[in-house]
Amino acid sequence: MRPVSKISSLGDSEKADSLTKPDPHARRVGQSLRMSVKVINDFADLEEHLQAWEELALTALEPNPFYESWMLMPALRSFGRDKDLQIVLVFASDEAQPSRPPVLCGLFPLERRSRYKGIPVKALSLWKHLFCFLSTPLIRADCAEQSLSAFFDWLASDSNPCPLMEFNFIAGEGPFQRLLVSRFHDHSSLTYISECYARAMFRPATDADTYLRRAVSRGHRKDLNRKQRRLSETGRFEYTTLELDEDPGICIEEFLRVESSGWKGAEGSALASKEEYRKFFIDAARGAHSRGRLMILASRVDGRPVAMKCNFLAGRGSFAFKIAFDEDYAHFSPGILLEIENIRRLHSIPDVEWMDSCAVPDHIMINRLWPDRRIIQTVLVSAGKRPGDLVVSAMPLLRWLKRLFAGERREGSRGAGERGSRGEKY
Repeated sequence: MRPVSKISSLGDSEKADSLTKPDPHARRVGQSLRMSVKVINDFADLEEHLQAWEELALTALEPNPFYESWMLMPALRSFGRDKDLQIVLVFASDEAQPSRPPVLCGLFPLERRSRYKGIPVKALSLWKHLFCFLSTPLIRADCAEQSLSAFFDWLASDSNPCPLMEFNFIAGEGPFQRLLVSRFHDHSSLTYISECYARAMFRPATDADTYLRRAVSRGHRKDLNRKQRRLSETGRFEYTTLELDEDPGICIEEFLRVESSGWKGAEGSALASKEEYRKFFIDAARGAHSRGRLMILASRVDGRPVAMKCNFLAGRGSFAFKIAFDEDYAHFSPGILLEIENIRRLHSIPDVEWMDSCAVPDHIMINRLWPDRRIIQTVLVSAGKRPGDLVVSAMPLLRWLKRLFAGERREGSRGAGERGSRGEKY
């Protein structure tokens, strides 16, 4: 870890630059395509597709690091063994050049369920584990429409016994969402949006000072400056970042230790709380670092980390994975101070045009600092089978009935409480 003031931006690194932009030498898919689908049930079978998977991520319609090989493979090993999972791969063969091997054009990690929200109908959903904050599938940009059509053809085929498909926790705006909407319109598909919310997103201003003046009130900025001065009085204070040529091991272990030292460790939700959590994070972080995709910031007093933030870079964007702070320094607001430094840092990296907070919609701290928003939604669609059509059509009514009965139960319990209190009084 080195002081931030002494490092060059990731955009200056040839390695990072080559992995955060589409490869201009990547193989292009021709116009005369024949699409095919391969279903992977044994995770080990994905190993033979790793190189094609890397190229798919570089040419994807929308970036999603949670479905890239360096993060999804550790997730499958840590969290997928007791799940009914399958990975659907979509390939394109160029009929004009039949000697060329098929190109991987789509990757859909799916979980199969025997019931959908208590309804005895089988359903597929994009796989989302505890540390997966986006489920937008990887689809090659130059054949996105054909790839999605091939996936839906597979959904409607006899090879898939599930009448329902849930596109859960996908980006609710952008090219993939537009592709879905176009598909639904062209095929008169029955769909139902079961969840939709906005979460904080960072988009840079002309410079960091302009951004902070817009996002943070003058009084709050003065208070944060005061806290940083007081924190500096406790020892040698500095901000550092993990460099591309450094071994990430020490930094990763520091992050695990800081996060587990507070309330997350006490309640068992920290990454170091369970071996499968820890193994997943270490493997994913090392995989990201080897590709120039890991960004770990820290604030330190006399070398000791008091706050740390882990981000993953993807395409022209980035994803805020986790932030942690030492609760012994809580009265200095080290997490907020580090987030301010993160904002300044992002303004210095020209290749990063946005950052997804990956936060819950009502996250007080990040919502104050990041005024922009990103829509996240879950869309249920029939796979083209009659039971699926029936369930999707009935979902608005079922949701209304659930709210009605829940309201009646609340009214009933309130009335019983009032009667009970009158009985006790008299």
